[in-house]
Amino acid sequence: MPKRYTDKQKSNLLTKYHDLRKSGTNAEKAAKKVGLHYNTILKWESQAGKPQVTSATPKKTTTMQRVQKKRGRKPGIAKAGGLRLVTPAGFRIEGISTKELIRVLKELK
Repeated sequence: MPKRYTDKQKSNLLTKYHDLRKSGTNAEKAAKKVGLHYNTILKWESQAGKPQVTSATPKKTTTMQRVQKKRGRKPGIAKAGGLRLVTPAGFRIEGISTKELIRVLKELK
């Protein structure tokens, strides 16, 4: 049977989770450190109507962000066709040209 948490316990766990995320800890690892599954964190945040933090704030603009900005799109929105790149870290770029793909791969090296 799943464990039940009070609203106060949920709030405390979410605060600990967000503190870990702000310090740069991976989302799934932060959830595990507070003793929860990552999907539970997302569920609690959506129920509370709070914005979900899915990644740490980048310290610098990556090639992927520059490519998407150049194309006038928000990150994560891909154009049909072109090449697709999925990095080991889980970043996904779709509709990228060969030249842009080479630039991204060089930066990831």
